[in-house]
Amino acid sequence: MKQKAKIGILFAVFILICIVPKPSFASDRSVNFNKKKSVVIKEADCYAKSGNYTWLRYKPSANGYLSVKASTPQNALSFSKGYLALYDSTKSRVLSSKQIFYNTMHSGTAYWSQFIFGLEKGNVYYIRVKGENAVSFSRKFTKVSDKSGASYTSALSLKKNKMKTGLIPAGVSNADWYKITLTKQQNLRLYYNAKTHGKFKLTLYYGTQPVGVRYVYYTQKLQKIIFSMTYQNKKIGMRPGTYYVKMERENASSSGYYKLKWK
Repeated sequence: MKQKAKIGILFAVFILICIVPKPSFASDRSVNFNKKKSVVIKEADCYAKSGNYTWLRYKPSANGYLSVKASTPQNALSFSKGYLALYDSTKSRVLSSKQIFYNTMHSGTAYWSQFIFGLEKGNVYYIRVKGENAVSFSRKFTKVSDKSGASYTSALSLKKNKMKTGLIPAGVSNADWYKITLTKQQNLRLYYNAKTHGKFKLTLYYGTQPVGVRYVYYTQKLQKIIFSMTYQNKKIGMRPGTYYVKMERENASSSGYYKLKWK
């Protein structure tokens, strides 16, 4: 009898487990970032509380770069922290670093609270937010006209002291090419300003021969790169001739915008 009673109790427990509703999380949230320039993710909706991501959907009307800024919402209990990442239209292919950390405690430093992504016209992009608490995101889109050459043979001629703009879109492996002609032996000074996620790789060629590599990072103001040859421990400048500058993403997660000129 005792054995039968135990079986009956176990059976009853099994029935209760089956019929009592199991707690479940709501599906991931999707917000149209085109319609809203500022989005607040409440404490209850953040990933740490709900177990769900918030996806910010954005479709640019032109080629350019999207600046996304994280801030602490009003009446928030603490500074906002979490992770974000840029994805393609299917939400399956990541186009940036997999987890970009944001922390509004360091809002005075753009590295922790402001993020740049190069985007192409007409494509749909998603920013996946994995927040630890409430956070506010605002966005600003800047159109970029890029007339650089798409290859070595079609490199855009870069005239002295003439600034050119370039765009490195997320998920695109194409490089930007420029051509510089030196009529005399001199140091080649390149000046750039960049708004990037990750970094860009700049390679200088003399004809088809690479003669130097530098890396371009996010900058607040104009930066300078000097190329010069050395002879008997003395810098003697670059020989006259035609040089090519190749600007490309440093890895698959890099994107953004830059300005470039030479003296």
